[in-house]
Amino acid sequence: MANERLGILELVGVALVFILLSAAGLAASFLTGIIYNIDGLLLVSICLMMAFVFTAMLVAFARKQGWIGRGKSAESASATVSAGK
Repeated sequence: MANERLGILELVGVALVFILLSAAGLAASFLTGIIYNIDGLLLVSICLMMAFVFTAMLVAFARKQGWIGRGKSAESASATVSAGK
């Protein structure tokens, strides 16, 4: 159980680091004014793509773990109803 929890925290940590790095890249491109040439557009598109991918992965993982949405609560409610019959 402890190893599973450590693996979960590592996955969440890596996803958050990449999301923060993507946000930093976006901020740097706007602050330095590089956004107005082709290099800046490439940097912004890559940062947005990485932020989208890691955010989607984090949201899907959080739903699977039951942190958001109806993940575990719906499963436990259906198990309670079936056990009550």
